[in-house]
Amino acid sequence: MSMSIGTRIRELRKKNHLTQLELSSLLYVTDKTVSSWESDRTEPSLETLIQLSEVLDSSVSYLLYGDIEKLDIETEVKIKLTEQEFKHLDLLLKKEADYLKEIRHVDTYYSPKHNSFLNQDKIVDWLRIGERGGKKILNYKHWYDVHCDEYEVEINDSTNLDKIFNALQLEKVAIVDKIRKTYFYQDKYEFALDKVKDLGYFVEIEIKNYQFSVMEEYDALLKVAKSFQLNLDHIDRKGYPYDLIEKAS
Repeated sequence: MSMSIGTRIRELRKKNHLTQLELSSLLYVTDKTVSSWESDRTEPSLETLIQLSEVLDSSVSYLLYGDIEKLDIETEVKIKLTEQEFKHLDLLLKKEADYLKEIRHVDTYYSPKHNSFLNQDKIVDWLRIGERGGKKILNYKHWYDVHCDEYEVEINDSTNLDKIFNALQLEKVAIVDKIRKTYFYQDKYEFALDKVKDLGYFVEIEIKNYQFSVMEEYDALLKVAKSFQLNLDHIDRKGYPYDLIEKAS
């Protein structure tokens, strides 16, 4: 059985020769809060995890996932924004980053009828047809914990593809219609500002160039998000299709 977040916090606290009371005072929380984390009754927010990583001389990635390199293909964070936050971030990026493009994405998601699209509040498998300009792209993902296998190919005959999907008993489960504006920051991070129909405003930040280990890069990604005053407690871990299904249910 893998070690929990609470167990890792407890072991790192002891390694740093801190009592629960001493750790709580450094984080400006109560010792009861620390005790609750360590007993896995509650979990610290991502904002607090960043503070914990600094106090305990660790990384956010280790606190979340341990030694297992689960982030080998998880290279982005998606954060829910208010309209005001969205407009403010757009203004900041116009000053701080390189503008790339603005385009409409219409993505249709499919799932096997015999295999539920949702499994314990998580997306497990999806097939997505994405419209990008004049092209249609078929994308498949299989999700594990925080990473996924991903394959895609361009479609040149959507009529026959529909027939194949029907034969395989694949059903349409969600359509994500969004306007995406992208910027490139520090020659490393792609910021995608998404206005999603029926869901609202989001930013997706993706690592494009690696210089260090994946875990170090992930921690750096969170710090970049923080530098733009983004609230890490509003990270969307489920994804647009799940959010739409949940909203409709």
